[in-house]
Amino acid sequence: MDEVHVRKEKYMRNNPLINTLLNIRGNPKACIYTEPLWAIPFNLYIPFVSVYMSALFLTDSQIGLVASVSMFFMAIFALLSGAVTDKLGRRLATFIFDMLSWSIPCLLWAFSQNVWWFIVAAAFNGMMQIPNTSWMCLLVEDAEKHALVGIFSLLHLIGQLSVIFAPIAAIMVGFYTIVPVMRVLYLITFVAMTLKFIIFYKLSEETEVGKVRKKETADMSIFKIMSGYGQILRRVLVSREMKLAFAISAILYIATIITSNFFGLYITGPLMIPDQYLAYYPLVRSVVIVFFLFFVQSRLTRFRIKKPMLIGVVLFIAGHVILLISPHENLIIPFVYIIIEACAFSLVIPSKDSLVAMLIDRDERARISSIMTFLVLCFSIPFGYLAGFISDMDRRLPFLLNIGLFVLVFLVILVSGKLMDNVGKEPN
Repeated sequence: MDEVHVRKEKYMRNNPLINTLLNIRGNPKACIYTEPLWAIPFNLYIPFVSVYMSALFLTDSQIGLVASVSMFFMAIFALLSGAVTDKLGRRLATFIFDMLSWSIPCLLWAFSQNVWWFIVAAAFNGMMQIPNTSWMCLLVEDAEKHALVGIFSLLHLIGQLSVIFAPIAAIMVGFYTIVPVMRVLYLITFVAMTLKFIIFYKLSEETEVGKVRKKETADMSIFKIMSGYGQILRRVLVSREMKLAFAISAILYIATIITSNFFGLYITGPLMIPDQYLAYYPLVRSVVIVFFLFFVQSRLTRFRIKKPMLIGVVLFIAGHVILLISPHENLIIPFVYIIIEACAFSLVIPSKDSLVAMLIDRDERARISSIMTFLVLCFSIPFGYLAGFISDMDRRLPFLLNIGLFVLVFLVILVSGKLMDNVGKEPN
């Protein structure tokens, strides 16, 4: 028994994730320990969103329109996020705009009757870009630099493990119809997320950088704080590195939006898969991504960014082709698609994030990141409605559009191969 205890203690000391979980302090601890209150309810309802909207008689075009409205408001608030975060302080900005962007939309979604309820909810939900910025500042600004990798790994792990609870929603949908179940799930989400925002506000403290920026901007308007964005925008538009980061980010973001909004509609429509099975697909996806996180990701470090991204994009295309040729009422093929898609995601997205981080000038990272997010969202706005419009004609068409986008990003990577190979190299 003593030997088992010693081994267990040794494992706890040597495992970097457990070490981080037990030893973090301050704002990072508040961020990580409260995150399940957001992640678990989110993953309960998210697989069923588009099917819920369809059950309330929204057309595919209207579902696409809601996605475009959401991206429009996210773009606006992405542009404002840095200035608002500095003006209000990281802690207060996070609390106010978490409540506005999540608690209020959850109530609107729970009681929705038609497309207008979803459009108003999308406008509020677009405010999430402000707490995305302010919460990230709270997470990293006072954290010890050596602990950041462990902190981000824990957050990623919490997000994936929260999907384990998704089958609860599947069981509920199996017993009842989609609409009453979703209304209950949204109300549960409202309670859990609101509780999370209150607890996090109580546990967190303003960062040292936040105190300085709040004092510096006390007598400045939001627009005064934003002065200088024009110069940053010009810098982004003329930089070859920034244009590459923008092209890859925008194309992959559009493909993600299309998949998240129309996968459920496609498999429950043309493929005739029962609604309750929707919750099991993200569960399988998370298992594959967690497997990559622990067993594959570390083996990829010897490769340059280009090769994993190209392989991942090819897998994205292969998965979409398999999904499109799947026979009706076949439960297995969508699972095959999900496994391939999860492998592709694990190869492409971490590489893309690393590439963008290395391409952005670190001296202007905050403002350039804000401008980049704004540009990506602005470029993506029409594609939500476009995907919905073509889905009304044939629900296979959004996935054909995605294949075209993946081919495009493959060509962008190939054409920019030399630039990508030089990323991260030390200057001579």
